[in-house]
Amino acid sequence: MFSIGEFARMGTVSVRTLRHYDEIGLLRPAHVDPETGYRSYSADQLGQLNRIIALKDLGFSLTQAGKLLSGITVEELRGMLALRRAQLEQELDEYTTRLREVEARLHYIEGENAMPADDITVKKIPAMGVVAIGGTAPGIGPEHAVPVVNRARVQFDELGIPGLVTATGPYMIFFEDHDGDDITAYVALPVAEPPAALPPPAQYLVLPAIEAVVAVRNGPAAGIFPAVYHDLVQYATAHGYETHGPGRDIWINEIDDVSQVEEQVFEIQLAFTRPQASPS
Repeated sequence: MFSIGEFARMGTVSVRTLRHYDEIGLLRPAHVDPETGYRSYSADQLGQLNRIIALKDLGFSLTQAGKLLSGITVEELRGMLALRRAQLEQELDEYTTRLREVEARLHYIEGENAMPADDITVKKIPAMGVVAIGGTAPGIGPEHAVPVVNRARVQFDELGIPGLVTATGPYMIFFEDHDGDDITAYVALPVAEPPAALPPPAQYLVLPAIEAVVAVRNGPAAGIFPAVYHDLVQYATAHGYETHGPGRDIWINEIDDVSQVEEQVFEIQLAFTRPQASPS
């Protein structure tokens, strides 16, 4: 027989661990002195302790280890191992994603010699119905698009559209490319369902689901959009994504007073596609 200290050293665990295993019924000592309460362990219990350690190394909980040690069928064991494999695969995917994030930031620093934007994330955005008012702009630059956007936003209030629909989110801005330099800039309001009727030039549209790189910025649109789109493209490129189409700009905090325009907040979304996996 071995004292608890001797058994702990042979099993490379702590005395405290053995006491815990005893308390939860996972590994009882072979003998407990009725007068002193000292625990003693037999040599053949070392194999059981090693099995517990091996199961813990595989990521099984002590409860699961107890079930495995108490005797289960081969099918039950296969099921537990398959579940653990799936959990490990998920963890591996998560760590791989984090590794790519680190590599992408290193790539950005090497290329730009500047601090990378650390607030960019990836979102899956579902399809949504919107009521939109658009206008033609001679280019997508802020100097061209902002006046068109401002006029469309005023029209929403003049036409009383917020009172005609059930909005499901804040106002947003998106663009539609045409052949040549002209674009259509839209101000849109996400809605719960298609409205029965709309005063022109308002129209109901369905925006497709996208996966996008996303950043939140505050300030005047003309001042923040060029820089943030540069950051989004750099982020997407570093991750091997292919961006496409003009972005979507969500008016999270709209400001009426131009003197407080620095408090205006946008979420900028730039759609992308992931590279196709090579056939194995």
